[in-house]
Amino acid sequence: MKIWHLEREHDAFVASVCSAREKIRAGVRKRVERIRAEVLARGDGALAAYGRRFDGWTDDYSLKISRGELEAAASRVDKGHVRALKAMIENVTLFHRGQKPRVRTYRRRGLKVVERPVPIEKVCIYVPGGSAAYPSSLVMGAVPARIGGVKEVYAATPTRDGALNPYIAAAALLLGITDVYRIGGAQAIYAFAYGVGSVPKVDMIVGPGNAYVEEAKRDVYGLVGIDMLAGPSELVILAAEHLSPEVLAWDLFSQAEHDEMATVGLFSPSEDELYGLLRCMERLISSNKRRAIVERALGAHGFLVHYTSLDDAIRAIDRIAPEHLQVIGDEALAERVRYSGITYIGPYTPVSMGDYAIGTNHVLPTGGAGRFSSGLSVERFTKRQVLVKIEEPFFKKHGGWATTLADIEGLYSHGEAIKARKELSR
Repeated sequence: MKIWHLEREHDAFVASVCSAREKIRAGVRKRVERIRAEVLARGDGALAAYGRRFDGWTDDYSLKISRGELEAAASRVDKGHVRALKAMIENVTLFHRGQKPRVRTYRRRGLKVVERPVPIEKVCIYVPGGSAAYPSSLVMGAVPARIGGVKEVYAATPTRDGALNPYIAAAALLLGITDVYRIGGAQAIYAFAYGVGSVPKVDMIVGPGNAYVEEAKRDVYGLVGIDMLAGPSELVILAAEHLSPEVLAWDLFSQAEHDEMATVGLFSPSEDELYGLLRCMERLISSNKRRAIVERALGAHGFLVHYTSLDDAIRAIDRIAPEHLQVIGDEALAERVRYSGITYIGPYTPVSMGDYAIGTNHVLPTGGAGRFSSGLSVERFTKRQVLVKIEEPFFKKHGGWATTLADIEGLYSHGEAIKARKELSR
């Protein structure tokens, strides 16, 4: 991992992080376009071929997983682990209940506008499952969807050797989801966006994934809704005060182990502590069960930053807009960094707790999208229906200058549509 000196390398550092993101996108874009063409041309046949190629299928599996297979897979999860899944669902539910949008009524003399939430009808939750399985991602998508009123919830997840992960099966049944499809990667996004073969078309696709999934979601946006651009994991730690290097190392490892394209980094005012952290990471990496992935991520997208000015550090972090930010030290710093996907404050608040125990949503914007979007919420699963009624007093008072504006913009029929209604009030 390179140590950057922010005082003299600020612009070069930010450019390095941003260009690395774009390099990833450019590298997968053409491959994703080929996948789209194949899925649209061959439907189920293409999806099965990708299952054999990427997931090691050795049989002709049905794309939709039967209720019997779901139950058989879930039965292999021991009771203690089921209790952990239930605890997570409960905490996520408790947090998200307060996000449910409410009806708003706006009134003026002669005018009434009602805004009310209308749930999205059909949603697919993408559940990553390449080098690891993520039942937590199913929980993070399904709970706010249900609270938002979504009636039809589907799940798509890759299945190693065609076998559904038992924990994803158990989570699906606990959440009341029985429409689960053994499809992963960009091909799953295209299948549900277009509705190909035996796969239904949905109105929205949500959930995190690798760079291929993220690029496919970017591609289908407009044909369907998406939650956000949620690609390879990101973590920046702002260590304004000393914390054990072992703690910091494991925090960095925890996000690097998601994906070899993950981005992790740490800002510190002490160059000595940065070198101490590097030595600690070199010592601990040998015992990491996901060492190969972690090392590739750190080598390609890891960074350490020495800063002398907190203002410069905050400015750089806001430009990066990382998915996760951990603030160690002065808690007031957390409010000064505005564009992280989520911010964890203090030594007892690692990202890992946010992933599982707090109840906040861990489907978060990546790749700098935190500068204009936020994490998944109940509101994202609804649209606003706006109902408007004008009565005669409002029309008489405001119709004249509305006609003037139509004339200013040269839209003749706009003005005539207003003028024609004057006859109604005579």
